[in-house]
Amino acid sequence: MRSVNALDKRFRRLLPVILRVLAVTITLYPAVRKFSEYSYRVTQFEAYGIPLPGLAVLVTGVVEFVAIVLIGFGVGGRIGGSALAFGMIVAIVAAGPNPFSVLVLFASLGIVLLGTGPYSYWDPTVGELLAGLTTGLPTATVGSDSK
Repeated sequence: MRSVNALDKRFRRLLPVILRVLAVTITLYPAVRKFSEYSYRVTQFEAYGIPLPGLAVLVTGVVEFVAIVLIGFGVGGRIGGSALAFGMIVAIVAAGPNPFSVLVLFASLGIVLLGTGPYSYWDPTVGELLAGLTTGLPTATVGSDSK
């Protein structure tokens, strides 16, 4: 029983790291393609009925890159996870679900709920983020592990 508890504790500690790796690695290639295949992506966004497709492709690419950096380095990963989850919801509604967008959605929501875990530079809790909305910037311990 003791070894099961130790394994469970290690899994819960590493789960946010696994979610980070999934979200970053799956999102990186499509984010790059927003810029390297810009014309094609604009055509796709038009077909999906997304307004201002030229601007939407650029904004989506920038948001994905910012989310990748925030999540990957553990610098406000919950903020990046929220942005990425929103983007995945829009993508799923507009283009229909695919295994990658659904997996990134769940990984992003996991990051929002659990934080970025160990090896994070800045990992504020949801409460700290919400408190920061009313009082200024959130105050979290720099270099702390996930709560």
